[in-house]
Amino acid sequence: MDKIIKGTVLWVFATVYISAQNPIVPNVGLNDPHIHIFNDTAYVYASHDKSIKNDKFIMEDWWIWSSPDLVHWTKRSVLNPIDTYIGKAFSRCWATDAAYKNDKYYFYFSEGNEQTGVVVGDTPYGPWKDTLGKPLLVSDLTPTHEYDMAVFEDSREHYIIFGVWDYYIAKLNNDMISLAESPKKITINNPRGPYNLDGNNHKMPTDDKPFMHKYNGKYYLSWGCFYAMSDNLYGPYDYKDSVIKEESFAEGYDAPTWPNGFLQAFLNLFRAKK
Repeated sequence: MDKIIKGTVLWVFATVYISAQNPIVPNVGLNDPHIHIFNDTAYVYASHDKSIKNDKFIMEDWWIWSSPDLVHWTKRSVLNPIDTYIGKAFSRCWATDAAYKNDKYYFYFSEGNEQTGVVVGDTPYGPWKDTLGKPLLVSDLTPTHEYDMAVFEDSREHYIIFGVWDYYIAKLNNDMISLAESPKKITINNPRGPYNLDGNNHKMPTDDKPFMHKYNGKYYLSWGCFYAMSDNLYGPYDYKDSVIKEESFAEGYDAPTWPNGFLQAFLNLFRAKK
């Protein structure tokens, strides 16, 4: 986190402990969040459920919220599909991610479960411009579906990871809106997932929404609450475990969600820019 002194960090976490609510922004349909720290402010890049009664994944735009303290949140901007290459109203505005490079901010978005686009802005919340005018990841690029991306920075280079059941990774060019290489499949040894608890479901071994982070020189690839580790960004990865288990919950807080309960809980991890 940018130049935050230890005392400030302690104050933030004390405030969160005393005042935070769960969910962080209740009753508005804030989904699939990625949180980045830009200039000492937390920004949530997310999809947006149209209604609490929605059982069809109706999501008509993408949202960005910000907070100076992880407690008080403000909606900063809305990205509408009509302002992207999609060019019209659209009801499958799915998961997003964001990145910063070259004094610009890049907001990546899923066109349903088929393609990935990207818009560019001068601030973490836009205004956004679709400089490509077409998808960054087109639907026939790989054997998987080109959506639910994660953008990961390693040694000042950026990579995009995407897909469902099988994941692919590609290095981004310096412009952040084109690929520097053909995507490569990520091998995961002995994977598990919400549809694959015994390891025998080879058609659906993982899930969608891959996420990448690095800790102590190891790369962590996660999907839902499951994760695998590798010494190499491109893999292969060895499946390790689930970070959420039935015993993780206090009594009364383990009610199932669609379709496989807590096993599909997304990891809301913070990525801090140095």
